[in-house]
Amino acid sequence: MKIFILKSILLFFLVLPQLKAFQPPSAIANITFYTENYPPANYLINDELKGISVDTLKAIWKNLDIPEQKVLLVPWARGYKFTLDKSNTALFTMSKTQPREKLFKWVGPFFHSTHVLIAKKSKNFNFSNLQQVFNHTVAAVKDDISGISLHKMGFPASNLAEISQLEQAFLLMQSDRVDMMVTSIHAFEHLAKKNNLNTNAYKQVWQVNKTGNYLVFNINTPDHIIQSYQRAFDNIAKQRLTIKQQYELSPAEY
Repeated sequence: MKIFILKSILLFFLVLPQLKAFQPPSAIANITFYTENYPPANYLINDELKGISVDTLKAIWKNLDIPEQKVLLVPWARGYKFTLDKSNTALFTMSKTQPREKLFKWVGPFFHSTHVLIAKKSKNFNFSNLQQVFNHTVAAVKDDISGISLHKMGFPASNLAEISQLEQAFLLMQSDRVDMMVTSIHAFEHLAKKNNLNTNAYKQVWQVNKTGNYLVFNINTPDHIIQSYQRAFDNIAKQRLTIKQQYELSPAEY
């Protein structure tokens, strides 16, 4: 009888891998991912998604041994709403704030962002307090953490021009329709490089905040999926460093 039981246990462990192989696809491989056009984190080159966050996510999928998943490029506000409201969705990357923390499930941080107000040097801005900042107009990407942070600081809504793309914010500042734009250091550096801007013509006039940027999932996502993604994220630490260096991210924002 003991021999029969031992043989049965051995057979079970021999067959278990085959049983797993015939299980239906895991929910981990049935998630729709959303992102925005916000270089150098995520952006299109010749119809191909590239960027720090995109390359990091692809490395995570490889570590998880699952095929690359569907990623839809949409305006930030739309991706945020879809991920907030729909199961089996995810969005990257999102800055973690206290109001958002319980609305999603988080993996990361992929990198950090230092959000700053940028103006033309010719404006000769030299702020010593927030009230001076509040007296000017600013362009911000709608529902981006940089603009949200300005709201939290008490910045007047009437002085904030919200648009859908970072380049539009720059054009508003460049044409003097607003006094400043708010963005992360790395996003402005990439914008300047892409458009061959003379960076000496602009300066950072105020630091708004510094936040971590994460891959977020709909709140109904099972915890085992979040744990799997976070474990894969931790496993690729060396690759993540290489990716940041490849995109010339400032070490201050690692």
